[in-house]
Amino acid sequence: MILRAWAEFIPPGELIKPEVLYLLQRYRVNPCIAVSRDNLGEDYAKLMKNYRDAGLEPALWPTMSDEQGYWPNERNCEDFASYVKDIFKWADKEEVKIPWLAVDLEPPYYQHTEISSAEGLQKVGKIWHIFNSNRNRQRFNRAVETYRNLQDYIKMQGCQTIVPAIPLLEIDIMKGSVKLQDYLETPLSPVNWDVISFMQYNTVITGMSREFISPGDARWYLYLLCLNMKATLGKRAAVSVGLTSTGKLGNEPYYQYPEEMLPDIEAALAAGIQDIAIFSLEGILNASNPENWLEVVFGACPRIPPRSRKVEVIRRAAVLMYRLFPG
Repeated sequence: MILRAWAEFIPPGELIKPEVLYLLQRYRVNPCIAVSRDNLGEDYAKLMKNYRDAGLEPALWPTMSDEQGYWPNERNCEDFASYVKDIFKWADKEEVKIPWLAVDLEPPYYQHTEISSAEGLQKVGKIWHIFNSNRNRQRFNRAVETYRNLQDYIKMQGCQTIVPAIPLLEIDIMKGSVKLQDYLETPLSPVNWDVISFMQYNTVITGMSREFISPGDARWYLYLLCLNMKATLGKRAAVSVGLTSTGKLGNEPYYQYPEEMLPDIEAALAAGIQDIAIFSLEGILNASNPENWLEVVFGACPRIPPRSRKVEVIRRAAVLMYRLFPG
Protein backbone atom coordinates (compact mmCIF):
# COMPACT_ATOMS: atom_id res chain seq x y z
CA MET A 1 0.00 0.00 0.00
CA ILE A 2 1.13 3.53 -0.81
CA LEU A 3 0.28 5.77 2.15
CA ARG A 4 0.17 9.55 1.82
CA ALA A 5 -0.84 12.34 4.19
CA TRP A 6 -2.04 15.80 3.18
CA ALA A 7 -0.19 18.57 5.07
CA GLU A 8 -1.95 21.86 4.44
CA PHE A 9 -0.76 24.16 7.22
CA ILE A 10 2.49 22.65 8.55
CA PRO A 11 5.55 24.85 7.98
CA PRO A 12 8.58 23.10 6.46
CA GLY A 13 10.61 23.70 9.60
CA GLU A 14 8.18 21.49 11.51
CA LEU A 15 8.30 18.73 8.92
CA ILE A 16 12.09 18.46 9.00
CA LYS A 17 12.24 17.95 12.76
CA PRO A 18 14.01 14.62 13.39
CA GLU A 19 11.09 13.14 15.33
CA VAL A 20 8.61 13.95 12.53
CA LEU A 21 10.88 12.63 9.79
CA TYR A 22 11.56 9.48 11.81
CA LEU A 23 7.82 8.85 12.30
CA LEU A 24 7.03 9.24 8.61
CA GLN A 25 10.03 7.18 7.55
CA ARG A 26 9.14 4.41 9.99
CA TYR A 27 5.63 4.07 8.57
CA ARG A 28 6.52 4.96 4.98
CA VAL A 29 4.19 7.97 4.91
CA ASN A 30 4.67 10.25 1.90
CA PRO A 31 3.48 13.77 2.78
CA CYS A 32 1.72 16.06 0.30
CA ILE A 33 2.95 19.46 1.41
CA ALA A 34 1.04 22.65 0.61
CA VAL A 35 3.19 25.54 -0.59
CA SER A 36 1.99 28.99 -1.54
CA ARG A 37 3.79 31.10 -4.09
CA ASP A 38 5.18 33.52 -1.51
CA ASN A 39 6.62 30.81 0.76
CA LEU A 40 8.76 28.73 -1.57
CA GLY A 41 12.33 28.96 -0.31
CA GLU A 42 15.35 27.29 1.27
CA ASP A 43 13.32 25.48 3.95
CA TYR A 44 11.39 23.60 1.28
CA ALA A 45 14.61 22.68 -0.52
CA LYS A 46 16.04 21.25 2.70
CA LEU A 47 12.79 19.40 3.34
CA MET A 48 12.73 17.77 -0.09
CA LYS A 49 16.37 16.69 0.19
CA ASN A 50 15.90 15.25 3.69
CA TYR A 51 12.85 13.28 2.64
CA ARG A 52 14.60 12.01 -0.47
CA ASP A 53 17.50 10.80 1.69
CA ALA A 54 14.94 9.07 3.95
CA GLY A 55 13.64 7.10 0.97
CA LEU A 56 10.26 8.88 0.86
CA GLU A 57 8.50 10.48 -2.11
CA PRO A 58 6.79 13.67 -0.94
CA ALA A 59 4.53 15.76 -3.14
CA LEU A 60 4.54 19.51 -3.39
CA TRP A 61 0.99 20.85 -3.30
CA PRO A 62 0.87 24.33 -4.88
CA THR A 63 -1.88 26.63 -3.64
CA MET A 64 -2.90 30.07 -4.88
CA SER A 65 -4.08 33.17 -3.04
CA ASP A 66 -7.69 33.22 -1.80
CA GLU A 67 -8.47 35.93 -4.34
CA GLN A 68 -7.23 33.66 -7.14
CA GLY A 69 -9.38 30.80 -5.87
CA TYR A 70 -6.79 29.01 -3.67
CA TRP A 71 -7.20 25.69 -5.52
CA PRO A 72 -6.35 25.31 -9.23
CA ASN A 73 -9.45 25.26 -11.41
CA GLU A 74 -10.78 26.34 -14.77
CA ARG A 75 -10.55 30.10 -14.17
CA ASN A 76 -7.01 30.33 -12.78
CA CYS A 77 -5.40 27.60 -14.91
CA GLU A 78 -2.89 29.88 -16.65
CA ASP A 79 -1.70 31.47 -13.39
CA PHE A 80 -1.43 28.02 -11.82
CA ALA A 81 0.55 26.66 -14.77
CA SER A 82 2.93 29.62 -14.49
CA TYR A 83 3.38 28.97 -10.78
CA VAL A 84 4.13 25.28 -11.35
CA LYS A 85 6.78 26.15 -13.92
CA ASP A 86 8.33 28.55 -11.39
CA ILE A 87 8.45 25.69 -8.89
CA PHE A 88 10.48 23.53 -11.27
CA LYS A 89 12.81 26.44 -12.06
CA TRP A 90 13.33 26.82 -8.32
CA ALA A 91 13.94 23.07 -8.02
CA ASP A 92 16.61 23.21 -10.71
CA LYS A 93 18.31 26.10 -8.96
CA GLU A 94 18.23 24.33 -5.59
CA GLU A 95 19.17 20.96 -7.13
CA VAL A 96 15.96 19.50 -5.75
CA LYS A 97 14.07 16.52 -7.15
CA ILE A 98 10.25 16.76 -7.04
CA PRO A 99 8.85 13.23 -7.35
CA TRP A 100 5.17 14.21 -7.10
CA LEU A 101 3.10 17.33 -7.65
CA ALA A 102 -0.47 17.67 -6.38
CA VAL A 103 -2.95 19.45 -8.65
CA ASP A 104 -5.85 20.00 -6.26
CA LEU A 105 -8.68 20.65 -8.71
CA GLU A 106 -11.59 22.22 -6.83
CA PRO A 107 -14.09 25.05 -7.39
CA PRO A 108 -12.69 28.48 -6.48
CA TYR A 109 -12.45 29.14 -2.75
CA TYR A 110 -14.40 32.38 -3.04
CA GLN A 111 -17.35 30.38 -4.38
CA HIS A 112 -17.29 28.26 -1.23
CA THR A 113 -17.40 31.39 0.93
CA GLU A 114 -20.30 32.83 -1.09
CA ILE A 115 -22.30 29.65 -0.63
CA SER A 116 -21.49 29.25 3.07
CA SER A 117 -22.51 32.85 3.82
CA ALA A 118 -26.00 32.33 2.34
CA GLU A 119 -28.90 31.16 4.52
CA GLY A 120 -31.80 28.79 3.90
CA LEU A 121 -33.25 28.81 0.40
CA GLN A 122 -30.83 31.59 -0.51
CA LYS A 123 -28.08 28.97 -0.30
CA VAL A 124 -29.81 26.83 -2.94
CA GLY A 125 -30.23 29.87 -5.17
CA LYS A 126 -26.60 30.84 -4.69
CA ILE A 127 -25.41 27.34 -5.62
CA TRP A 128 -27.51 27.33 -8.77
CA HIS A 129 -26.34 30.82 -9.76
CA ILE A 130 -22.66 29.89 -9.29
CA PHE A 131 -22.91 26.57 -11.08
CA ASN A 132 -24.82 28.16 -13.96
CA SER A 133 -22.19 30.91 -14.30
CA ASN A 134 -19.49 28.22 -14.26
CA ARG A 135 -21.06 26.39 -17.19
CA ASN A 136 -19.01 27.55 -20.14
CA ARG A 137 -17.81 24.77 -22.40
CA GLN A 138 -15.54 27.02 -24.46
CA ARG A 139 -13.70 28.24 -21.36
CA PHE A 140 -13.62 24.67 -20.01
CA ASN A 141 -12.01 23.39 -23.22
CA ARG A 142 -9.36 26.11 -23.06
CA ALA A 143 -8.58 25.07 -19.49
CA VAL A 144 -8.35 21.42 -20.56
CA GLU A 145 -5.75 22.37 -23.15
CA THR A 146 -3.79 24.35 -20.55
CA TYR A 147 -3.80 21.45 -18.10
CA ARG A 148 -2.88 18.93 -20.78
CA ASN A 149 0.14 21.03 -21.67
CA LEU A 150 0.98 21.39 -18.00
CA GLN A 151 0.77 17.63 -17.44
CA ASP A 152 3.12 17.08 -20.39
CA TYR A 153 5.53 19.65 -18.91
CA ILE A 154 5.44 18.02 -15.47
CA LYS A 155 6.14 14.60 -16.97
CA MET A 156 9.14 16.06 -18.83
CA GLN A 157 10.53 17.10 -15.43
CA GLY A 158 10.47 13.47 -14.29
CA CYS A 159 7.58 14.16 -11.92
CA GLN A 160 4.18 12.50 -11.47
CA THR A 161 0.86 14.15 -10.62
CA ILE A 162 -1.68 13.28 -7.96
CA VAL A 163 -5.04 14.99 -8.36
CA PRO A 164 -7.61 15.14 -5.53
CA ALA A 165 -11.10 14.77 -7.00
CA ILE A 166 -14.61 15.55 -5.80
CA PRO A 167 -16.49 12.22 -5.41
CA LEU A 168 -19.47 13.53 -7.40
CA LEU A 169 -17.29 13.45 -10.51
CA GLU A 170 -17.57 9.66 -10.45
CA ILE A 171 -20.78 10.11 -12.46
CA ASP A 172 -18.96 12.04 -15.19
CA ILE A 173 -16.27 9.38 -15.44
CA MET A 174 -18.77 6.54 -15.56
CA LYS A 175 -20.84 8.36 -18.22
CA GLY A 176 -17.84 9.46 -20.27
CA SER A 177 -18.94 13.08 -19.92
CA VAL A 178 -17.57 16.37 -18.57
CA LYS A 179 -20.90 17.90 -17.56
CA LEU A 180 -20.23 18.13 -13.81
CA GLN A 181 -16.58 19.00 -14.35
CA ASP A 182 -17.75 22.05 -16.29
CA TYR A 183 -20.18 23.01 -13.52
CA LEU A 184 -17.46 22.61 -10.89
CA GLU A 185 -14.64 24.13 -12.97
CA THR A 186 -12.46 21.03 -12.48
CA PRO A 187 -11.00 19.54 -15.71
CA LEU A 188 -10.34 16.02 -14.49
CA SER A 189 -11.06 13.22 -16.95
CA PRO A 190 -9.89 14.93 -20.21
CA VAL A 191 -6.33 15.20 -18.81
CA ASN A 192 -4.14 12.13 -18.38
CA TRP A 193 -3.24 12.78 -14.74
CA ASP A 194 -1.09 10.04 -13.18
CA VAL A 195 -3.15 9.39 -10.03
CA ILE A 196 -6.70 10.54 -9.19
CA SER A 197 -7.44 10.50 -5.45
CA PHE A 198 -11.15 10.82 -4.70
CA MET A 199 -11.75 12.90 -1.56
CA GLN A 200 -14.25 10.68 0.25
CA TYR A 201 -14.15 12.45 3.62
CA ASN A 202 -16.79 10.58 5.57
CA THR A 203 -16.69 12.92 8.57
CA VAL A 204 -17.69 15.79 6.27
CA ILE A 205 -20.40 13.76 4.53
CA THR A 206 -22.03 12.67 7.76
CA GLY A 207 -21.61 16.10 9.36
CA MET A 208 -22.99 18.10 6.43
CA SER A 209 -25.99 15.78 6.19
CA ARG A 210 -26.53 16.07 9.95
CA GLU A 211 -26.09 12.30 10.03
CA PHE A 212 -28.94 11.67 7.60
CA ILE A 213 -26.08 9.79 5.96
CA SER A 214 -24.70 7.76 8.84
CA PRO A 215 -21.06 6.66 9.14
CA GLY A 216 -22.16 3.21 7.98
CA ASP A 217 -23.93 4.71 4.95
CA ALA A 218 -20.84 6.75 4.11
CA ARG A 219 -18.61 3.68 4.21
CA TRP A 220 -20.83 1.85 1.74
CA TYR A 221 -20.68 4.90 -0.54
CA LEU A 222 -16.89 4.92 -0.22
CA TYR A 223 -16.72 1.24 -1.11
CA LEU A 224 -18.93 1.61 -4.22
CA LEU A 225 -17.01 4.70 -5.35
CA CYS A 226 -13.65 2.94 -4.98
CA LEU A 227 -14.95 -0.20 -6.66
CA ASN A 228 -16.18 1.76 -9.72
CA MET A 229 -13.08 3.91 -10.00
CA LYS A 230 -10.73 0.94 -9.63
CA ALA A 231 -12.60 -0.81 -12.47
CA THR A 232 -12.52 2.32 -14.64
CA LEU A 233 -9.16 3.93 -13.85
CA GLY A 234 -7.12 0.90 -12.80
CA LYS A 235 -3.85 1.77 -11.07
CA ARG A 236 -4.62 5.49 -11.40
CA ALA A 237 -7.48 5.17 -8.88
CA ALA A 238 -6.76 6.32 -5.34
CA VAL A 239 -8.70 7.67 -2.38
CA SER A 240 -8.25 10.29 0.32
CA VAL A 241 -9.97 9.59 3.65
CA GLY A 242 -10.52 11.42 6.91
CA LEU A 243 -10.66 13.94 8.31
CA THR A 244 -8.30 13.99 11.27
CA SER A 245 -8.42 17.80 11.61
CA THR A 246 -9.97 20.80 9.91
CA GLY A 247 -8.85 22.02 6.49
CA LYS A 248 -9.11 25.25 4.53
CA LEU A 249 -12.80 25.78 5.33
CA GLY A 250 -12.01 25.67 9.04
CA ASN A 251 -15.24 24.12 10.30
CA GLU A 252 -15.12 20.57 8.98
CA PRO A 253 -15.98 17.75 11.42
CA TYR A 254 -13.18 15.24 11.95
CA TYR A 255 -12.40 11.93 13.61
CA GLN A 256 -11.31 12.08 17.22
CA TYR A 257 -9.83 8.59 17.36
CA PRO A 258 -7.96 6.46 14.79
CA GLU A 259 -10.34 3.52 15.30
CA GLU A 260 -13.13 5.65 13.79
CA MET A 261 -11.19 5.86 10.52
CA LEU A 262 -10.30 2.16 10.35
CA PRO A 263 -13.50 1.05 8.51
CA ASP A 264 -12.81 3.63 5.78
CA ILE A 265 -9.37 2.14 5.17
CA GLU A 266 -10.80 -1.39 5.22
CA ALA A 267 -13.50 -0.49 2.68
CA ALA A 268 -10.97 1.10 0.31
CA LEU A 269 -8.71 -1.94 0.52
CA ALA A 270 -11.66 -4.26 -0.10
CA ALA A 271 -12.39 -2.34 -3.31
CA GLY A 272 -8.81 -2.88 -4.48
CA ILE A 273 -7.44 0.60 -3.82
CA GLN A 274 -3.76 0.55 -2.89
CA ASP A 275 -3.00 4.30 -2.91
CA ILE A 276 -4.55 5.86 0.20
CA ALA A 277 -4.08 9.39 1.54
CA ILE A 278 -5.15 10.70 4.93
CA PHE A 279 -6.30 14.25 5.49
CA SER A 280 -4.51 15.48 7.39
CA LEU A 281 -1.01 15.11 8.76
CA GLU A 282 -1.74 17.97 11.18
CA GLY A 283 -4.32 15.88 13.01
CA ILE A 284 -1.95 12.92 13.24
CA LEU A 285 0.99 14.95 14.55
CA ASN A 286 -1.17 16.85 17.04
CA ALA A 287 -2.43 13.62 18.60
CA SER A 288 -1.04 12.55 21.96
CA ASN A 289 0.18 9.36 20.29
CA PRO A 290 0.61 9.90 16.51
CA GLU A 291 1.78 6.31 16.06
CA ASN A 292 -1.73 5.07 16.87
CA TRP A 293 -3.16 6.59 13.67
CA LEU A 294 -0.53 4.90 11.53
CA GLU A 295 -0.65 1.57 13.36
CA VAL A 296 -4.39 1.47 12.65
CA VAL A 297 -3.78 2.02 8.94
CA PHE A 298 -1.16 -0.70 8.60
CA GLY A 299 -3.19 -3.07 10.73
CA ALA A 300 -6.19 -2.73 8.42
CA CYS A 301 -7.46 -5.72 6.45
CA PRO A 302 -9.77 -5.56 3.43
CA ARG A 303 -13.36 -5.66 4.67
CA ILE A 304 -16.53 -4.94 2.71
CA PRO A 305 -18.81 -2.69 4.80
CA PRO A 306 -22.47 -3.53 5.42
CA ARG A 307 -24.72 -2.65 2.50
CA SER A 308 -26.71 0.59 2.69
CA ARG A 309 -29.89 0.66 0.63
CA LYS A 310 -30.28 4.34 1.49
CA VAL A 311 -27.00 5.11 -0.27
CA GLU A 312 -28.02 3.07 -3.29
CA VAL A 313 -31.25 5.08 -3.56
CA ILE A 314 -29.29 8.34 -3.22
CA ARG A 315 -26.86 7.25 -5.93
CA ARG A 316 -29.69 6.35 -8.31
CA ALA A 317 -31.37 9.69 -7.60
CA ALA A 318 -28.09 11.49 -8.31
CA VAL A 319 -27.84 9.80 -11.71
CA LEU A 320 -31.44 10.81 -12.47
CA MET A 321 -30.76 14.42 -11.53
CA TYR A 322 -27.59 14.29 -13.60
CA ARG A 323 -29.64 13.52 -16.68
CA LEU A 324 -31.90 16.51 -16.00
CA PHE A 325 -29.06 19.02 -15.75
CA PRO A 326 -28.26 20.77 -19.03
CA GLY A 327 -24.93 19.80 -20.53
